[in-house]
Amino acid sequence: MIKLHGIPLSPYYNKVKIALLEKGVNFQEVVTTPSQEDELLEKSPMGKIPFVEINGHPLAESTVILEWLEDAYPTASLLPPTPNSRALARELTAMLELYVMLPASPLIRHMLKGTRPEPEKCEEIRQALARGIGAVAKLAQCRPWLAGEDFSFADLSAAGILPVVARLSQTFLGEDMTQRLEGCSDYLRRLGERPSVARVWSERDASLAALMARRD
Repeated sequence: MIKLHGIPLSPYYNKVKIALLEKGVNFQEVVTTPSQEDELLEKSPMGKIPFVEINGHPLAESTVILEWLEDAYPTASLLPPTPNSRALARELTAMLELYVMLPASPLIRHMLKGTRPEPEKCEEIRQALARGIGAVAKLAQCRPWLAGEDFSFADLSAAGILPVVARLSQTFLGEDMTQRLEGCSDYLRRLGERPSVARVWSERDASLAALMARRD
C-alpha cells in the first residue's frame, strides 16, 4: 500500500494524487503539513510535502515520485512514446514549476492571511509570471494536452498549478495571468473533464473553503 502524505491545497501533492488515480493504484492519504520535526525529516529530508511511503520506504520530491510510479506501474503511461515527446513533457513540467508556480508562491501567504503585498512586489511577480507563462506558451501544444496528443507529466503539473496561479494573479494582480497561455480556458475545461482531475479539484476546493472559513 502506498501512503501519500500532504494536503489537498498543495499543487505538488495534487500532481502525485492525479497520477495515482490515473494509474488506478491503491493508496491511502495521510494529512501531513511541512515541518522540520525530526520524525518528518526522517521521511522527507527537507521537511516538504508531498512524500510517499511505499511499503514503509519513504520517497520525497513530486517529480521523483512520478518517475517511480512510471517505472513501477508502466501501464496507463503518463509519458509520451518517443524520446523527444517525453523530453518535452518533462521540460514543460519543470518550466511550470520553476517559472510559473515558484514566482507566484509568495502570494499564497497573503491569501491565507488576508493581507496584500506591496505594489512593487506585485509588479515583480507580474513580470516574472509573464516571462514564465510566455516560455511555457512557446512550448505548449494543447492538442489536446500540453505536450501534444498524450496526457502526461506536464498535464499533472498544469492541473495542480494553473488554477492556483489563475486565482492568485486575479486576486492580487488584477489579471488572470494564465490566460496569456493561448487556449488555456479550453485546456482547463478538458482537464476538468477527466475524472481524476475533477475529483482532485473538488477536494482541493473543499479544503480551501474550509480554510478560508476558519480564517474569516
